Amino acid sequence: MTEAAMRGWRTPIYLLASLIVVVLLGGGLWFGSQMLKVREIFAANETLKEEGYYLAPFEFEMLSISYYLDTGAYRKGLTALNRVHTEMTDRGGLVKVPVFETPDEELAFYRRLQNPLTGAFYPNDTDPPVAFIGVTANMINLIERLSLEADRPFSLLYPLNFLESIATPETLEAMLDDVSRVGWVGRLIKPAFVSAIELQDLIEQDERLGFYGFSEDWKHAFYQWFYDNQDPETGLWGPRDRYTGAMLGGGDIGDSGKIIKMFVDTNGNNIHADMPLRYTDRIFASAISRLSTPIPEAPDRLHRWILDQDRGFRFLTKYVWKNATPAQKDTVADLLEHFVTTRFSLYYLPKDGAFSLYPHAEHPDLDGTSEAAGMLDYTGALSPSRQAALWGSPETTITRLERRTVAALDVEALAPIADRPDIISLRVYAEEPTANFTADVMAIYYPRQPLVRDTVELVQHLRHWLEKTEQTMGNWGTRDGIMERLSAIDIPLSTPTYGPGNFAALNATLEENRQLVAIGFDTLQVPRYLATFEKAGAGTQKP
Repeated sequence: MTEAAMRGWRTPIYLLASLIVVVLLGGGLWFGSQMLKVREIFAANETLKEEGYYLAPFEFEMLSISYYLDTGAYRKGLTALNRVHTEMTDRGGLVKVPVFETPDEELAFYRRLQNPLTGAFYPNDTDPPVAFIGVTANMINLIERLSLEADRPFSLLYPLNFLESIATPETLEAMLDDVSRVGWVGRLIKPAFVSAIELQDLIEQDERLGFYGFSEDWKHAFYQWFYDNQDPETGLWGPRDRYTGAMLGGGDIGDSGKIIKMFVDTNGNNIHADMPLRYTDRIFASAISRLSTPIPEAPDRLHRWILDQDRGFRFLTKYVWKNATPAQKDTVADLLEHFVTTRFSLYYLPKDGAFSLYPHAEHPDLDGTSEAAGMLDYTGALSPSRQAALWGSPETTITRLERRTVAALDVEALAPIADRPDIISLRVYAEEPTANFTADVMAIYYPRQPLVRDTVELVQHLRHWLEKTEQTMGNWGTRDGIMERLSAIDIPLSTPTYGPGNFAALNATLEENRQLVAIGFDTLQVPRYLATFEKAGAGTQKP
């Protein structure tokens, strides 16, 4: 080939290469602009929740966008993304939750948010119905609670017409097959499959409230589909690859945490005689493996990580705990301690006394606080009986230290209990509690600057924030719902709290009572050590 011919041959190649570079750069810039929109949307979500806007459909609108993009409906997906971005950044069409004078006003406000065409609590009629499920279930829970507060019978303004698209076992199974099969987008972001799982919530609500009327055949088909789609290798559930049918990563810990409730109750007992829980030995090992995943750096992946961790720990401690070996329980305890510490480090705002859904946020929100309250629940911190079932009774967890007679409480006097590396706080009592370790706490002492807070102090701060915040509902968490969960534990309205070296008030209490009992609690709020201090020269104990 002559040099001229070679130059002639190379020129189109160079032009093509240049064109490819331009296209790739343009595509990269375009992709970057879309990702910027997503980041701006989530940033706006955080701000708007603080300002008191109604945002219950938000997470599910994002699932709808995920579904469109993953199924190749790019135009619909990008149109929806632009719509949500405009709404969230310009506040156009958003509703601010007003201050309600009566429970009737609040109930009427939320009932009016139902879409008259679809019956869903979701604004856009044309999005895939799978996106309507989760938010509608969340809102029905809220309306049920508000109806009780207003002393009104439960009712909706419109029928749930969107369920007619999956009204038969055949159409239901087709929908589940569709949303559970994902492509490359579904591998990157949470697919809409998670919302389909929440049909379980609508089933339970309908059985209680009678707003739709799912047939027994339909319900059996729903449960059977999930029963048949458990991965036999890992025991988990999750979306599958659209082309190979293989379950992505052997299953999703967050999805599995929701699905397992279909088959076992909170004591681990089977619900359906014809569908007993299978692969229990594999479930625990698989869950531990996934809960050991290191914390990601990317904000979108961090958001999913914290939610998956919550759901994973909850389903282990609530639904399959009785199947765990002692070694597995110890491993979960270690993982939980790390997770609890991470939540306080990244999501707790000490100045407000509450949590955010996003790390290092400027303000707490109801969703983050709801998830944190759920963490207190599944770790056993809100229930002595649950705590004992998880970690052992106080008789087995508490090491009794030698009784000490002291002139005053100081670093040296408290060292036998305060210097224990697993202890984060000491609760001080007038006398040894017999069963309830939260009710009669005289003071809380932190031997080191605290990161994780003692449950007594934390719940008091959470209640205070909930009472003063103007937020009433986040994307799913509600103020009343969190207050109801926290009401399960008997904790005084306020308890004095002291930091390292602050002994004056403790010594005044010792002087008055002549004897104090200190119990040291670890990160999971399990009582570990008990020490009794008697005032020197006390003679006899104060009656």
